[in-house]
Amino acid sequence: MKFECSTSILRDAVQMLQPVCPMRTTLPVLANLLVKAEEGKLILSATDLDISLKTQIQADVAKEGETTIPVRFFLDALRRIKSENILVSTDENNVSTLKAGKKVECSLRGLAPNDFPKFPEIETESAVEFAAKDFSKMLKYTSYAISKDENRHVLNGICLSFGDQFDVVATDGRRLAKFSDPSIKKDESAQLIIPTKSVSIIQQILGQEGTVEVRYTQSQVEINYNQTVLVTRLVDGHYPNYSQVIPKSCQHAIEINRNTFLNAVNLATVVTEKTKQSVIRLTFTENQLNISANTAEIGEVTDDIEIKYSGEKVELAFNPEYLTDVCQCIDIDNIIMEISNSTSPAVIRAGDNFLCVVMPLRV
Repeated sequence: MKFECSTSILRDAVQMLQPVCPMRTTLPVLANLLVKAEEGKLILSATDLDISLKTQIQADVAKEGETTIPVRFFLDALRRIKSENILVSTDENNVSTLKAGKKVECSLRGLAPNDFPKFPEIETESAVEFAAKDFSKMLKYTSYAISKDENRHVLNGICLSFGDQFDVVATDGRRLAKFSDPSIKKDESAQLIIPTKSVSIIQQILGQEGTVEVRYTQSQVEINYNQTVLVTRLVDGHYPNYSQVIPKSCQHAIEINRNTFLNAVNLATVVTEKTKQSVIRLTFTENQLNISANTAEIGEVTDDIEIKYSGEKVELAFNPEYLTDVCQCIDIDNIIMEISNSTSPAVIRAGDNFLCVVMPLRV
């Protein structure tokens, strides 16, 4: 095999594939990329057996063929090579030689391509298309709420729910983020739980241009975007009935400037972030929201925000991370915070399609 291509484009492709490859594995070939050169293009693939990812780039192919190259050393070499173009050739022993300019030469020993797992193919008619920027936004607005508790494996991912409308949902049991698109309807309902690692890789793949196609079965989902295809196994199990968590009504709906609120919460964390239990208090009084935090070992912070509010005094306590996560990920100037009392969940809404339910702390 022998080809020449842009160093930066090859580096970007390898960098995108690298997170798929397992750090530790009993199958050494999984620490490698499958590199296949054919007329006018280079196809690169990676897998950890649960996630498979492949992409293709343009290349000037002098000799067709395929090999595997250790992803870690391949990427390290490409990061250090400054030449605009790179020439790669592979011998019969799967040793790949990288040449850049007249002085740079690097050899990397790979494994036989026959040992590399076959890329999975999904046979299904169940599919939906999104604008790539919209799907990326849905994942950004919700992914921070994915549970990290491995004992609750059905929550270790994002749920894509098809039916009367399309919902993207994540929850860890203490907060729930949901982005809906009522324009997407399916006659047959389905729920796909995409695991956390796959969600992270999908977010890296997606750009702001073009469309993305999502094809799915009961056990796998395929993401097609530009010249890149990802296939991942789904989390096995039934996602909780998240609709039951969302309050049907509230006593007060208050409009708050997102940046002003975020800055005040961040200021309050100055005295909480080094403590075992981070707690901040939101106190709603006549046309005012007071945000405060107090720890005996560090000190106290308080800040007031002007709001339109005419109800009785309501005080709620929250983990500040749950408030900053949602406010950092949305890109709307004003949010609506729905509250009822000190023990009921608060709901943060941004626009017509997004909400985040946050459970208050009992202190």
